[in-house]
Amino acid sequence: MEEISFITEEHEKCLPTVRIKKAILKNFKSVGHGEIVLNCGRQFVPFNTESDILGIYGQNGSGKTSFIEALSILQDLMAGASVDEVYADCVAVGQDHAELEFVFDLQYPNGVVREASYAFSMASREKTQEEIQEKYRNAPKGIEAPDSEMTVIIFNEKFSLLWEDAAKKQLIIDTSTDKTAFVPDTKRKAIAGGGKKTLFSLELNKKMAYENSRSFIFMKDTLGLFANNDEKSVFFKVLVELRYYARHFLYVIDTKSSGFIRLNLALPIYTMKGRLMLNLRNPMNMDNDSWDEITEDIKNISSVLGQLVPGLSIDLKKISDTLTKTGEAASVVMLVAYRDGKEIPLRDESDGVRKIISVLSLITAAFNEQSVTVAIDEFDAGVFEYLLGEILQAFEESGKGQFIFTSHNLRPLEVINKKFLYFTTTNPYNRYIRLKNIAATNNLRDTYFREIVMNEQEEQIYNKTKRFKIVAALKKAGGLR
Repeated sequence: MEEISFITEEHEKCLPTVRIKKAILKNFKSVGHGEIVLNCGRQFVPFNTESDILGIYGQNGSGKTSFIEALSILQDLMAGASVDEVYADCVAVGQDHAELEFVFDLQYPNGVVREASYAFSMASREKTQEEIQEKYRNAPKGIEAPDSEMTVIIFNEKFSLLWEDAAKKQLIIDTSTDKTAFVPDTKRKAIAGGGKKTLFSLELNKKMAYENSRSFIFMKDTLGLFANNDEKSVFFKVLVELRYYARHFLYVIDTKSSGFIRLNLALPIYTMKGRLMLNLRNPMNMDNDSWDEITEDIKNISSVLGQLVPGLSIDLKKISDTLTKTGEAASVVMLVAYRDGKEIPLRDESDGVRKIISVLSLITAAFNEQSVTVAIDEFDAGVFEYLLGEILQAFEESGKGQFIFTSHNLRPLEVINKKFLYFTTTNPYNRYIRLKNIAATNNLRDTYFREIVMNEQEEQIYNKTKRFKIVAALKKAGGLR
């Protein structure tokens, strides 16, 4: 992996456990301002003693998916990748840019604790004709390049750090200046060293990052310059630790995967090694090395699945031998399910079962690994509500990592601690809140329904609907008066 050039063998032995502690969204889609403090950020708790769950609830279009999309953008940036152009429309209507900030807890094996924050602004720009033509240069016949297309721009990045010797959090990198690559000058010299050549390279990287929808701070070229500094600072070490976390331990699953599953087109299997897209409709060819590796993942998924859905197991069944285009040995394989000894194609199982299979490796990883953060949008989609509650209870009682989800199903409100739950409001400038004045004996599900009707919290959590108006609208749409 390319991180090896940044993280030495010695450094790798003392990498910290990283968790997202806080997130602030401003002018991002439907969120004028929203702030979420995760449980690990409310008080210092050693990560090996308690899992960290965040569930977000609220009506449609109120900012739940927005939070997951913000995490997806964060992952791309800190991993050194380009932000997908699908996020070019994420800036709130009437605003010219959005602002996002994320705070991280880093806990080291020797007991040292650091706090880092990464903030950035994002907007969109129209692609040049050259960029559009290059994108569609090898497009399939019949697909023509559009006249215009938008892409994401990232700017005004800021990285701050509170470390063991500092009295307070200090600003380390601020790219909002036009005069140089970043300020403060003292920190730039500490991270990158001096010299006009280095400064010129940094300024060039800043332009490249802007044009390619990347983070200047976390892009490989910038960290490569920092790595060349003989006097590697604590700032550099934390940057590469966060990059390593984003590339290996942060997983964000949006609703696009659910679309593949519902249409039975493919089954995305998310593992610590990446995403596998497996054909559901037809047998597929797979080289034997890949087959051996994936079979091990499927076996682990199946062992847990049998406890979640008694009597059910899955397998990647070998149908016949074949050869790859290069003449190497390969297999024709197919995903199958076994229920009470009967074999059926996995495509014939329910959407909910396939959804669980898709993300089960990541849930297992977050359950067992302190540094793993998994965020899933609409985790409840197609999942039986009692089973949903069982999974979350198990994670709360015995899990080690960080699990973030959005849901419409209210069963989790009855089974997990209220400290793990946020609710969206109707106020775009205070979009996320915890419910206050909730007694330990209160059923949070009942309380939530009561709040929808009574509006007893400081912020309204539901835009009231009137049943008679719904009836009238349905009749009118159907041609009745």
